[in-house]
Amino acid sequence: MSEENLEIIRRIYCRTLRLDPELLAALGELAAPDAAFDFTDAYPDGPVVRGVERVRRIAANWPWGALHFEPERFIDVDAERVLVFIRATATGVGSGVPVERRTAHECTFRGGRLVRFKVYSDREEALEVAGLQE
Repeated sequence: MSEENLEIIRRIYCRTLRLDPELLAALGELAAPDAAFDFTDAYPDGPVVRGVERVRRIAANWPWGALHFEPERFIDVDAERVLVFIRATATGVGSGVPVERRTAHECTFRGGRLVRFKVYSDREEALEVAGLQE
């Protein structure tokens, strides 16, 4: 695992993370123009999209009035990948009902740029796919 990739991820996740324009702007600086963002595991009808602009469009229509990410653990997978265990809290737009989930984000880098981001709703599955077992 590249220490540089781990440091990039720690810098992103060390601040209060909200799915807002500031986070998306930071993501735009980090991600390759055609980076893949895979939300299919977390949202059954969720897409795999390419580019931060597509993520912005999806985020504008998500059912969350507030969405926060708190990193709980950073895992070095290999030279390109970092797995981050996340505590996600959200509030429904219409209902105001709070929701909490513990998920995993897999971040893949090449040449110092994020080229793939995948959300896993099951941390054990994320570890298995990464070739790691606890």
